[in-house]
Amino acid sequence: MEHYTDDEERYVAPDLSPIVDPAGETPVTICLVNYTEDRIVERKDISATECQEYLTGDSYTWIHVQGQPKPSVMLEFGEAFHLHPLALEDVINLGERSKTETYENQVMVILGMPTKRGNKIINEQVSLFLGDNFLVSFHNGEHDPFRAVRRRLHHPKTLMRQRKLDYLLYVLVDVSIDHCFPILDEFDDEIEQLEQQLLGPEGIDTFRSLYTIKRELLVLHLKLRPQREAIRVLMRDDNALLEPETKLYMRDCYDHIIRLIDIIEIYRDMASNMLDVHLNLVNKQTFMSNEVQRKATVWAMLFAPLTFITGIYGMNFVHMPELSWSYGFAIAIGVMATIGIGLTLFFKRHDWL
Repeated sequence: MEHYTDDEERYVAPDLSPIVDPAGETPVTICLVNYTEDRIVERKDISATECQEYLTGDSYTWIHVQGQPKPSVMLEFGEAFHLHPLALEDVINLGERSKTETYENQVMVILGMPTKRGNKIINEQVSLFLGDNFLVSFHNGEHDPFRAVRRRLHHPKTLMRQRKLDYLLYVLVDVSIDHCFPILDEFDDEIEQLEQQLLGPEGIDTFRSLYTIKRELLVLHLKLRPQREAIRVLMRDDNALLEPETKLYMRDCYDHIIRLIDIIEIYRDMASNMLDVHLNLVNKQTFMSNEVQRKATVWAMLFAPLTFITGIYGMNFVHMPELSWSYGFAIAIGVMATIGIGLTLFFKRHDWL
């Protein structure tokens, strides 16, 4: 059983649960576009209650909410357009998995819209609600991704003005998906630059960049992969809110998703292979360094006994029997030569030299 405090706002409707905003709020812009084939009206900074005035007649209404609204604003939209409270929770609780849900006389589509800021992928969310004569879209980012779509709607001969709202839904889905292609182009350029650096003198220093690219590609892959199923649900025959011709257009969106996922997997494989090359270069450099140290140690071992002998006979004691030998010097040199040759042969036999 769920418990709620008195200050939490409730969705005032039969059998609807309270909605709580865990994510806070950001500046919100609400834009309405009401259109037919012959005319179009656009209004900004409009409330959900005012939007209801445009839901009558034969016109189509598209309301776009840019930013993260307060719970009270979401509740107003829920009441005005009879949005399911569970769907509103998905809009408020950002980071939802991409999906398509069908309610009574409504279709909800949630898509991830990843944005690249610096070297990091930021996961923004697009939520779309399609009804009989309205389409409501939510985007929590700072910049409106559908501004160009509204400009196209003002053109009297655009196909969106001649079709039903399900075609506009397709256009918004297509824009959301195609938003990822420029991001992959940036990854392509970065991978190409790192590949050139990897084979150059600074190749050892590219590990951090390669790891960052591989990690962000994984984030992008996890965000886009569920969109395949979300688009597939829109293409199903039992989805009555979408015209059969619009479902054909949705196949193009599905193809774009498949293409994006394939490109991401290729780039991830390239990054993994480059990481393997990087590790091989590091291992090779370490091996070469160890090889030098090993040979230096062997040469030190080779001269150690010779240094020991010369050190003993370099002591200035009067009573040293070997000093009076006629052939003492020659014998000492011969012994040192024998030891040096013997150690050299021993080290070579064991491949230490």
